[in-house]
Amino acid sequence: MSETPSEQQPDSVFYRPQRPRRSESSLSRDRIVAASVALLDRDGASALTMRKVAAELGVHATSLYWYVQRREDLIDLAVDHVLAEAASALPGDDVPWDDVVFRVAKQYYDSFVAHTWAAEFAGARPLIGPNALALAQRIITALREAGGTEQDRAIAASAISQQVLGAATTAAVVGGLSNAPADELAAAVGTPETLGIWIPPFDDVLRLLVDAIRARLAAANPDR
Repeated sequence: MSETPSEQQPDSVFYRPQRPRRSESSLSRDRIVAASVALLDRDGASALTMRKVAAELGVHATSLYWYVQRREDLIDLAVDHVLAEAASALPGDDVPWDDVVFRVAKQYYDSFVAHTWAAEFAGARPLIGPNALALAQRIITALREAGGTEQDRAIAASAISQQVLGAATTAAVVGGLSNAPADELAAAVGTPETLGIWIPPFDDVLRLLVDAIRARLAAANPDR
């Protein structure tokens, strides 16, 4: 029986069986991902191509296709790779839910800010890699502990995700402007001092968001 569309898995590198490493080759998926991240960190999102990653590794581009099918696979693997450290340091079950939400969202944001290309890609690609899912699941679990309705928690999780991605994308743009010549920067936003006015610290905005979520969930659970 054929699967219905709702039952089909996404056409993603994370859902395809991973081919074994070729015995005669020094290549591996891990090496390809590391080379992709190094290229992106150095040259930015537009630099990522199969050919350039192959050049980083000193191999022909066709060698990569044993491990990845297309550029989008490189993107998804690279984005999830930079989330690995955050996903390995999740708060434990003894941490209050609001602290969990704040800390995990901050870890998510810090990962993207450390690799400015990641937020750009994350806004256009589904975040379904194992590290991204671990971070999202920890926030969802924490919100369940806070109570409220399922709709309330879904709205809260969406607001957190949008704040992380939006703030990280803005931080990347501001970083680019800060490195621009002074006359170009002045034409774009006024003066360097202006940046601190219209871009509030991420932690302050995140605390305000968590306070708002706490208030909404508390209103839905007056007896808690």
